[in-house]
Amino acid sequence: MSRMIWVVLGKIIKTFYIKARIEGLNKVLRGTNAVVVANHLGSFGPLAMMSPLTDKLYPWVVHEVTDLKTCAAYIRRDFVERELKLRSFVSRELSLIIGRICVRLMNDLKAIPVYRRSRDVLKTFEISLGYLKSKKALLVFPENNESKRSDELCLLNTGFIRLARWLYDTTHRVLTFYPVAINKKVRRIRVGQPIRFDPSNSYGEERIRIKEHLERSISGMYRALEREKAEAAAAHQPHRRHKVHEQAA
Repeated sequence: MSRMIWVVLGKIIKTFYIKARIEGLNKVLRGTNAVVVANHLGSFGPLAMMSPLTDKLYPWVVHEVTDLKTCAAYIRRDFVERELKLRSFVSRELSLIIGRICVRLMNDLKAIPVYRRSRDVLKTFEISLGYLKSKKALLVFPENNESKRSDELCLLNTGFIRLARWLYDTTHRVLTFYPVAINKKVRRIRVGQPIRFDPSNSYGEERIRIKEHLERSISGMYRALEREKAEAAAAHQPHRRHKVHEQAA
């Protein structure tokens, strides 16, 4: 399957499903040796980010969606039943169809399989470092679903931060992390201020510093997007009331 097919699918997704505006996108597009870190929101986050950025970012994805043997079962459990609320025969058949498409898309996008709690996780880092050494940017959704701070946001797992240490040790390049807040309620996405790995500090200190910056930035931008929409709606209320009075008069 050619990348053009994904571009077409991306436009369909953006038109009929996502319709999310990305603010600050140029920051990411200018970045090299970069990792873009976003909140997940089920299927919404990855689809919203990837549909306009298929040629710019290489995503980390759970390894199940890159293998025909495991993809359909994962899609059925995590998307068809959880998000679409479909069950029984319909969910099984739909998952098989989506699974075949998904695996081909992941291969075409050169998505990086993430092997959790397995020695194969080294493969994830080897592939990722290869991309970073070629000055390509990665996209990760590292939320820990078992540590929700609210209905929408979770704390971040930190394994991906180790890429910064390994990249510096092998190339002396400094990795930059870009926080991205995805807000499904307001259909907006915002890229925040980046943070650079500091090789002069211990890795333990940097892991905590980068994690806290990313969590604070994503949470702050997420709330700001909601607040801005509420303020914009409130600002329109007097105008709308005035218009109603004029019509009544």
